[in-house]
Amino acid sequence: MSQRLIVHSGIRRSAAGLLAVLLGSVAGQALAQAAAETETFGLEEIVVTARKKAESLQNVPIAVTAIDGEALRASAMTDISDLASRTPSFTFQQQNALEQELFIRGIGTVRLNSATADPSVGVFLDEVYIGRRGTATPPIFDLERVEVLRGPQGTLFGKNVVGGAISFITARPRDEFEGYASVGMGNYGAIASQGYVTGALTDKVKARLSLYQNHHDGYSKNIVNGQELEDLESYAGRLSVAIDANEALQLLIVADASRDEGGGSARHAVDDPTKAAPGFITPNLISQDPRTTETPYDQYMKRNTSGLMLRADLDLGGPMLTYVAAVRRGDAANRWSQAGAGSPPSVTDSVLTQAEDYTGITQELRIVSAQEQSLRWLGGVYFLREKTDRTSRNTATSFLPGGAGSTRDTLDGDNIFTQVGKVSNYAVFGELEYDVASNVTLSAGFRYTIDDKSFDAEGKVLSLGPDSMDNIYSPAPLKEPYNIQVDKSWKKLTPRVLLEWSPVERTMVYGSVTRGFKGGGWQSAAANATVASLAYNPETAWNYEIGVKSELFDGRMRFNVAAFYTDFKDLQVEQLDDVDLTLVVANAASAKIKGVEAEVQVQATRELTLSAGGSLLHARYGKYLDAARGLDFTDNTMLRTPDYQFNVAANYATMVSESLKFTANVSYVYQDAIFWGPENTNREPGYGLLDARISLGEADGAWQVTLYGKNLTDKLYRTSIIPFLGDEVSLFGAPRTYGARLAVRF
Repeated sequence: MSQRLIVHSGIRRSAAGLLAVLLGSVAGQALAQAAAETETFGLEEIVVTARKKAESLQNVPIAVTAIDGEALRASAMTDISDLASRTPSFTFQQQNALEQELFIRGIGTVRLNSATADPSVGVFLDEVYIGRRGTATPPIFDLERVEVLRGPQGTLFGKNVVGGAISFITARPRDEFEGYASVGMGNYGAIASQGYVTGALTDKVKARLSLYQNHHDGYSKNIVNGQELEDLESYAGRLSVAIDANEALQLLIVADASRDEGGGSARHAVDDPTKAAPGFITPNLISQDPRTTETPYDQYMKRNTSGLMLRADLDLGGPMLTYVAAVRRGDAANRWSQAGAGSPPSVTDSVLTQAEDYTGITQELRIVSAQEQSLRWLGGVYFLREKTDRTSRNTATSFLPGGAGSTRDTLDGDNIFTQVGKVSNYAVFGELEYDVASNVTLSAGFRYTIDDKSFDAEGKVLSLGPDSMDNIYSPAPLKEPYNIQVDKSWKKLTPRVLLEWSPVERTMVYGSVTRGFKGGGWQSAAANATVASLAYNPETAWNYEIGVKSELFDGRMRFNVAAFYTDFKDLQVEQLDDVDLTLVVANAASAKIKGVEAEVQVQATRELTLSAGGSLLHARYGKYLDAARGLDFTDNTMLRTPDYQFNVAANYATMVSESLKFTANVSYVYQDAIFWGPENTNREPGYGLLDARISLGEADGAWQVTLYGKNLTDKLYRTSIIPFLGDEVSLFGAPRTYGARLAVRF
């Protein structure tokens, strides 16, 4: 086994020093320029709705990162992985295209294989919860902004989340007619386009139509059958209609749909450095190129999403009554090789064929008081109904010799697990804010949630392999067929207390105590009916946080910092069952996480904007015993959580003639090493990614030509691994991509 990674205090000091230098250099630029400049300019205000009301980002006593629509469009940000790299304490991995793994402050869900599993990080579209992030989440396009809230959101957000929330706010219809269109081409046959048109249809009705398309060829290839993998064909559209019914009532209707398809993920085995002996698969592969797969099976990925949302805002002469009703749908299917190789060289070529169908229906009614008074309040009720149908078929073949009861017996054959999960989530919530003094505000809120879940599951054998006369076992993990129906209800009270203090103008100091929880559920694939019927319980967390939000030098510099301590109980952790060869979710651990996050933006000159952000985390399991394997993970580093990460960026915009504007942007993100599992053996080394772009266009934005590059150093990094018999079967991130695009406004 390779040397166990232990982050010594010296390394932590180095990381802290590095981040301090980055932030200090940015601040130094501001000080120097502030002294020299006489013109008035500064950073634009960002308005967010992190507390269910519109307010300046700098007035929100929550650790939140916000990116506006123009920045999203300029950086061609189309998926959550791009967002994660620019947010402190946020990491992104994925098992395949339908199983994205989002971790904020060390808390996340590795897989959502169970039809009753809840994600630790919630995803919301126009305040509507999306329960299956891989199956039902549409592409990112034509947004007003995106907000990433870090830490438990146990009071105001629907479907209580324990790790954090990602809130996408779509662009709204406008009164004046306008439009935008862009088309780009790049390497790997990339063709991407998007656009919108908006304007008034009548004096009371306005609309916005947005369209999106993204295509690229495969980043990887199956060299056995010639299939392209990690390719993409994606289409999406959205229609928004805003209606001013009368002076008091405003309605917003949003309908959207999307389709994605491609060959799916490409697994490639590399040697496991934690094992003394060489791996079984790696030495016998045809190619050692990490962008290759060698399975005889065809793979695929297909996903369709759709949604319909109605929002009504009624002005009651001070208080505002808001009603949100929505339905979100998603259906997806994929097929992928777990070993990334046939058998031989792999002991088994286990191919998963998965399909999932999701429907979520949301109803929320809330009322918010007028914001001008010293006592402000908010209250509401919430209901979410979810149904998830999921199947997972394991088709396994093995070249090993052996008869009944042999190792081959458990690695050869065909079985299928089907699940139907139903959730009824009810909640009542409220919050009070009171201005104790002109510069001091005290807030207290709560959410009381009832989480009813039912689970119908079946495990059955389709085949015992080609030599079925010699077989007595189904492929792992199924030992005996089962068909169960179970249900359970959980209830939780999640309070929050906030204290805000503004000692000087444009500076806010806050402290908060918040509780969050993630719901319980059942296993996705069990060995028998007994295991399938046993539920795991919710996990809960108390978060203690202090922070400072400030604007300096007449609004030219924005500096936000937060320090927190999170105490987790009954942490849901995936454990490998070596006997049944499956992953089991169990309430196996407690955890204690502490950290510091900082973000800074500086308008150094009228032309130059600098930004930086980063986090330092100390995330450790408490008492954590893996009874099935007799292992003790107590005090180990939490999986998928780097001790530090940072991002830096510079944007320069200047006039090169009376009408032409030149813009250049460069950004770099770095993530420290992570452990893939709680045992702290297999790890991903730290890595950095460099992006850049330059643009030339009309100053008024009538047209713009952009040259761009992502992962310019062509860094090879992994987004997932499966340790298997001395190998790490790996999934790699996107290679270097580059291209050009033309955008016009009218």
